Amino acid sequence: MCASDTIDEQDSARQHFDQSSMFWSQRDIAASSADYSLEELAGLDERVEFHIGDLRASGEHGWCACETGLKHETPGSIFATSIIAFESGDAEKIDRVVSVSSNSQSAFRETISALGWLDGTYFRSVILDLVGAKSWQHRSLGIAACGVRRINPKAYLNQATESSNLFLKTRAFKTAGQLKREDMLPVLQENFKNAVPACRFEAARSALLLGDRSALNTLGDFVLSHSKHTLPAMQVALRVADAQTALEWLKTQSRNPKRRREMLTGTCIAGNSAYIPILIKQMQVPELARAAGDAFTTITGIKLSEGGLEGAWPDGYEFEAELNQEDANTGTDPDKELSWPNADLVAKWWQQNSETFAPRTRFLSGAAISAEHCMQMLINGNQRNRHAAALELALAQADAPYFNTKAPAEWQKKKLQEMGQHNG
Repeated sequence: MCASDTIDEQDSARQHFDQSSMFWSQRDIAASSADYSLEELAGLDERVEFHIGDLRASGEHGWCACETGLKHETPGSIFATSIIAFESGDAEKIDRVVSVSSNSQSAFRETISALGWLDGTYFRSVILDLVGAKSWQHRSLGIAACGVRRINPKAYLNQATESSNLFLKTRAFKTAGQLKREDMLPVLQENFKNAVPACRFEAARSALLLGDRSALNTLGDFVLSHSKHTLPAMQVALRVADAQTALEWLKTQSRNPKRRREMLTGTCIAGNSAYIPILIKQMQVPELARAAGDAFTTITGIKLSEGGLEGAWPDGYEFEAELNQEDANTGTDPDKELSWPNADLVAKWWQQNSETFAPRTRFLSGAAISAEHCMQMLINGNQRNRHAAALELALAQADAPYFNTKAPAEWQKKKLQEMGQHNG
């Protein structure tokens, strides 16, 4: 039973619960956004922690607010509740959160985010119980948490890859890549032909992160398919594939009108300056113009609004949502925050500046991709480019760490400082 000493205390706890949930939701979006830097992410982290701190201080009233939130599962509510539950050390509260986390992918993500947020002392107090538990729900959370915190669970990870539970097995494959567990490459390779798409994909993605270029054969199938694994497969495969293979993949996507947005995403992942004329051509198609402009910015580093290359909303154009039962977000304009490009002005700019972009060279934010440039992106880039830089560095060498750009900002700053000292 929740305490009920005063209405004011209950209301205060509920407000802090709602605020921490809301700011985490903003932070979750910001962590992948081109509109946020590491410093700006740190500002959101402070807001989340401020309200989490007051929720902690609310005691039983705070947990009462969390229980109410669990019933409604609004965005961020599982995150806030998980923090309070894991910090309490109360097995009943923790089991309650673990049970809810297994109900949906979004609930699982929020619980993992909470485990990534925990102070080191609290994390150490719960992680062994999670990875060593009998239930696959507890073990999945523990293995995933080790992945996002870049902490090696050693034999527990090996055991998870042998589980009969496919969700746990799949998560273990993903964690192997996040941790750069080179010793696990053989078991990953054995699953390139796994009948379960999720297992097959995670095994191939992690193997590629560990330097096995043969994984491109499996990942290429996902690039050419149209599934929830397509974009994640593109994020790694197009950074490693040779220019001709990448071009063939993108051409195949472009032949299907419904996949041309994927093709535009692929061009900025591949980063080949030879794709700029293709992007300029797509800027003349209202449905694709803003995505093409965004890809142009990712490659060249030129923001349309700052470079005088911005256009206006086309006369008569209205966004039309596609009816797609597999994607609940099709009713929202995916480009609503993006600038409209002026194709003629962009074409003129390219004509004047194309010589500064070496042909058949991959670029990220205006510079040829290199270890030095990627390190600078990790420090000074926007969140989307920081994630791209982290992948580039991780894929370049099998033993190179895979930096987590979505981790708490203070953790990231500390790690970047350590990396700078090491490189120095």
